[in-house]
Amino acid sequence: MRRWLPPFMVLSIIATGCGAEPSSSPDASGTADTSGGGEAVQAVAAVYPLAWVAGQVAPDAEVELLNQGGQEAHDIEISPPQRAGIETADVVLYTGDIDYQPQVEDAVSAAQGEVVSAAEVAGEDALLAASADAHAHDGEEGHDDHGNEGESGGIDPHLWFDPTIMAELAVAVGEAFAAADPNNAETYQQNASGVRDDMALLGEDLDATLGGDCGFDEAIVSHAAYAYLLEPYGKTQHAVTNVGAEADASAGELAEIVGEIRTEGFTHVLAEPVEGREGAVAVATEADVELLEIVPLDAVTEEQAATGLPDLIRAQAEAFATALGCE
Repeated sequence: MRRWLPPFMVLSIIATGCGAEPSSSPDASGTADTSGGGEAVQAVAAVYPLAWVAGQVAPDAEVELLNQGGQEAHDIEISPPQRAGIETADVVLYTGDIDYQPQVEDAVSAAQGEVVSAAEVAGEDALLAASADAHAHDGEEGHDDHGNEGESGGIDPHLWFDPTIMAELAVAVGEAFAAADPNNAETYQQNASGVRDDMALLGEDLDATLGGDCGFDEAIVSHAAYAYLLEPYGKTQHAVTNVGAEADASAGELAEIVGEIRTEGFTHVLAEPVEGREGAVAVATEADVELLEIVPLDAVTEEQAATGLPDLIRAQAEAFATALGCE
C-alpha cells in the first residue's frame, strides 16, 4: 500500500520507460481519456466527492462508490465483496483515519494498491474539529477549531466543501492513478490540473456568494456538516445534530433554538434529507420561518451526481447565502 500526500506544487508526473505514448486528447468537457484497449484501472471511493474526483482524473477507470445510490455514508457497513474490492483495487480513495467510516478505514489497512487519504492530503492545519456537541455555536469550542480534534474527539470529515483541499486532492489522485497506470501518467496529470482549475473557479464563486455583506453570521442547520464552507467567511452553523449525527436535540434544546431564531430574527432553517431533519422541521414550523433544502454531498442521488460536485457545492452555498441574508 502506498499513500499519497500533497506535493504543494503543480504535478510533475512524467511517464517513464519506453512504453506507448498515453492518449491525451481531451473530450468535449476538457477531460482527456485514457482508453487504449487495455484493462481498465480499478478504483474504489468511499464517498461521492472522492468518486467525482476519480472520475474526472481517470474517466476510463472503473470507480466503485461504496455508498452508491445515496446510502448513508457515516459509519457505513461494507459487504465482504466491497472489502475485497478495497483490498485489490488499483486505487483507493477514502476520507482518512478519522473514525468517520471505521469499517472502510479498517479495510484500507489491507489495501494492496495506491491509497489516497483526503485527511492526509488536507494536512492537520486545514482540518476542522467536529462539533463538541450538537449545539456548539457563538464561538464555543467545536466546529471552527483548526488542527485538533475538539471535545468530541473527532475530525469533521466534510472537507470536500473546501476548494483548496479538493484542488490538492486532485493532484494526489493524479499521482495515485499515474503510479497504478504509468503509461497514462501525463494524461492523469492533465486531468488533475483541470480539476484544480475547476476548484479555483469554484473558490472564486464561493467568495462572491458568501464573502460579501450578510445580515447574519450564523445559520440554523439540521446537521453540522458545513464548517468548511462557512468558516472561511467568518460564518458559523448552529446545528440540531452534530457532525456525526449521533444525537438528536432534546425538546428543551429545540425550544432554545426556536428562541434564538426569534431573538436574532433569522428567517430560514436549512435541513438535509435525513440527518436532523425532524428537529429542523419542528424548529422551522414552531418559529414560523422558511425551510431551505441542503445536502452534505457525501451521498447523492443519481440526478444530483449528474450535476457534478462543483455545481452541487455552489447550490449549497447559495442556500446558505439566502439564510444568511448575503447580498
